[in-house]
Amino acid sequence: MTDETHITVVRGRPDAAELAAVTAVLLALSRRDREPDQEEKAAYADWTVRNAGHRVPSWPGR
Repeated sequence: MTDETHITVVRGRPDAAELAAVTAVLLALSRRDREPDQEEKAAYADWTVRNAGHRVPSWPGR
């Protein structure tokens, strides 16, 4: 990361879950500026495409 990041604990001691959350955010920030590798790119999910040849379910509330 080109910018410095500061974390301040205001009260108490952070537990393992809080430290894991901060670590996840810092990793996301460090990867934000670069293009993801081929392995890291999300796979295409055809179920997200609306009406792509699939029939619409007939729900009772429609």
